[in-house]
Amino acid sequence: MSEKMRAAFLMEKRRYEIKEVDKPVPGDDEVLIRMKHVGICGADVEFFDEGAVGAWMLEEPAIMGHEPAGEIAGFGKNVTGFEIGDPVVVEPGEPCWKCDLCKKGLYNLCYGVRFFGVPGNDGAFREFANVSAEMVFKLPAGVSTLTGALVEPLAVGFNCVDQSEAKFGMSATILGSGCIGLMILLVLRSRGLKNIYVVDTIDKRLQKARELGAAEIINAKEKDAVEAVNELTGGKGTNLVYECTGSKEATLQTVALAAKAGTITLIGLSSFADLPFDVNGFICKELIAKSNFRYKHQYPVVLEALKAGQIDLEKVISDVFKFEDIQKALERNAFNKPDVIKAVIEF
Repeated sequence: MSEKMRAAFLMEKRRYEIKEVDKPVPGDDEVLIRMKHVGICGADVEFFDEGAVGAWMLEEPAIMGHEPAGEIAGFGKNVTGFEIGDPVVVEPGEPCWKCDLCKKGLYNLCYGVRFFGVPGNDGAFREFANVSAEMVFKLPAGVSTLTGALVEPLAVGFNCVDQSEAKFGMSATILGSGCIGLMILLVLRSRGLKNIYVVDTIDKRLQKARELGAAEIINAKEKDAVEAVNELTGGKGTNLVYECTGSKEATLQTVALAAKAGTITLIGLSSFADLPFDVNGFICKELIAKSNFRYKHQYPVVLEALKAGQIDLEKVISDVFKFEDIQKALERNAFNKPDVIKAVIEF
């Protein structure tokens, strides 16, 4: 008889159910991971609350979650370099490695990527999961699996900063101080940038941004963000602008916030179809526009930064929920957003 484990299924919008299912057996090139901590992403919250994220639709019960950290519980005959009990993290997108984009190193854009925790691909909200060994990375000594649950969003932060070609001495505006905005802040600070201004409408998140090193925080409910940044920069704007909210209003502000010859990086996915973009302002300032989708080649970089103690991720975590309380965890994330900065599921 097959061994059993528990898995949390999103049955329909706003309803999770924990079921007993067969425990997986690793294939020849796979490792079996016992989950210890899994971060709750904004996409997990949106699937829970809306039943969809962009073009991805919840059409049948699915196991979500794509920010896993755990320990090796088994491995296939072709796998080397791991021992039972090793603490690890998983890069949750498994590319095909064969298409033209993969061959160029742009595997985050792979046509056939299998990504943890989107409908059609079971994710990490379960006790055990099989993962291709090449997408698994050992955590450095002294780095906990609780910290490991934030490696995935930190990889996004590193990729965003690399996309923008941020350099020491530059100034930056970050629109949105949710998890990704805070990760960008942490990476910018680790690279020596100091004049970083963070905009949001939620005081708790803004106070966390201040704690993590923002030079100034701006509550957009109380003050116009463009006016505030202009006051801080003598009317010049900032060299870098990161849009992390996906809101129409914030996206429209990016051109006005950017300094001449600056770079705008768009990260937040949005649901609006039309955007009256300030083309003239964009041209006259000779701006550069970048976009960011997930990450590539970042996990080794992130783990080296954690090993060196350059970034303290646990300061970002506001809530830890037991696996048995996953329904409560998602409800709190969806319906009490002002109180949650980053939540993690603990097994």
